Amino acid sequence: MTKRRHGVQHYRPPPDGGRRRLARLCVVLFRMGLGPVLGRGLLLLHHTARTDGRLRHTPLEVTAYDAERGSWILASPADAPWFLDLLAVPLTTVQVGNRHYAVTAHFPEADEAAEILARHLTGGARRACAAGGVAENADARPHRRTGDLPALVCLDAAPGQRLP
Repeated sequence: MTKRRHGVQHYRPPPDGGRRRLARLCVVLFRMGLGPVLGRGLLLLHHTARTDGRLRHTPLEVTAYDAERGSWILASPADAPWFLDLLAVPLTTVQVGNRHYAVTAHFPEADEAAEILARHLTGGARRACAAGGVAENADARPHRRTGDLPALVCLDAAPGQRLP
């Protein structure tokens, strides 16, 4: 079933039932100061809604953390509401554990996204991508095309912050 919200065609309905409760539980745990219980694989994105300007909180799974650049890499469908909000307002804040970081979102091009995925994917994920027709090496792909890669978001921390 497809829905049209905010001018974007959505193929997946918003979470309901158990998934919605789980997402809300993560937000509650972050607010209670229990973010470290969730580990470094989850972060809480504080972003401004593009439609009404209200502050939103979305728990997200971290695809990779680049310690050299101080950036978190997230994968997303391109029609996710938080992804579209970051396209509109890329300056935001994330919470990892109990620490907050000012970040700027940037969206890598297809070639850069393929290189990031090749650098950070585990062996099992690489095999799954190869089985799905997505080459893990950007040079091995004909015409440097990426296939059906998810949209990536790099959240770069502002300079001068103590990073994890």
